[in-house]
Amino acid sequence: MKLFQIITFFLFFCSSVVFSQKTIKHTVVSGESIYSIAKKYDVSESDIYELNPKSKGALLQLKTVLLIPNKKSKSKSNKEVSSSKNATETHIVESGESLYKIAKKYDISLEKLKELNPDIKPESIQIGDKIVVSAKKVKEVPKEKEAPKENKPKEIKTVVTEISNPTNMDANLCTDELGNKVHTVTKGETLYRLSKKYKVSVKDLEEMNPEIIANLPIGYEVVIKKGDVELAKHQNEIVSGPKDIEELSPENMSKAEFLIAVASQHIGTRYRGGGTTSAGFDCSGLMFSTFKHIDMTLPRSSSSMAVGAGYKIDRSQAQKGDLIFFTTNGRGSINHVGMITEIIGDEIKFIHSSVQAGVIISSTEEPYYKKRFIQINRVLENNR
Repeated sequence: MKLFQIITFFLFFCSSVVFSQKTIKHTVVSGESIYSIAKKYDVSESDIYELNPKSKGALLQLKTVLLIPNKKSKSKSNKEVSSSKNATETHIVESGESLYKIAKKYDISLEKLKELNPDIKPESIQIGDKIVVSAKKVKEVPKEKEAPKENKPKEIKTVVTEISNPTNMDANLCTDELGNKVHTVTKGETLYRLSKKYKVSVKDLEEMNPEIIANLPIGYEVVIKKGDVELAKHQNEIVSGPKDIEELSPENMSKAEFLIAVASQHIGTRYRGGGTTSAGFDCSGLMFSTFKHIDMTLPRSSSSMAVGAGYKIDRSQAQKGDLIFFTTNGRGSINHVGMITEIIGDEIKFIHSSVQAGVIISSTEEPYYKKRFIQINRVLENNR
């Protein structure tokens, strides 16, 4: 009998040791949550709930002991392969990842990824989610690697330069790629104060900055003086564009569908001047935020996008994912932008953030936009 008890105890001890190697015991302290504990041990919340089912939906008490997966004991990476005959790979979503980045990592198209995951919405994926990917060998892509240059629009860069009047020299005054003098707004600055500081009328500032708003947000870039020569040169490049306009490749069409899905997640979000988050968007802020999901950085205003993002195309060549521009200020200058979502004959539907209704889908057949249309830019360029 004693021998049986000794053997039983030995087997229990061995199993406990093996299990303890795969888990870590964590005692809850003040201020901790399942989320913060998961971040601390670099695991997902679902992993913790799997080992501690009673903690799911319950109030986390102090001194509660939780079992945490020991990542160091795992021999597998964040991809898992099923043992069935028709093996499939799954990818565990990590911080900062999007469907677009996962598709790039596994060298598959967004279209294929969405086919494999019909229930996954692009904007709703969370850390720890399992995404089915192809059984193809993983293509190692450094996290810092940028999207191919040929698919990125021209960015308007700013460099600090000296200006002629020493009294106006300011660390917040720069010259952008178009030769414009640009001031970055700091706390407490108003349009009136800028007009006094740089000896330019409020009216001129409003004409040079069609999207300008009464309450200037910190970080907002205000054009103080136009760089006429460079601007004209750049506008000429945009208007001329490539001679042969190609239809979007299947890859870029898939990107366009992805961008539309991302932007559509924000339908109903209120308008907010200078806004680039779900707390509120202005028109260019919605485009800026949306294209960030495919590692593409657009200029920050609609007028800058019109001359610095992609190239101008004829209305008859418009496709999904193109940017569409309007003038709504009564002066004829571009001050509003949206992204094309659908084309039905001569009608173009586009998603944008309007001052009155926030993020909505509108049509060029609506009288207001029909007479205010200016141009369309292609920003998703095919590889050449």
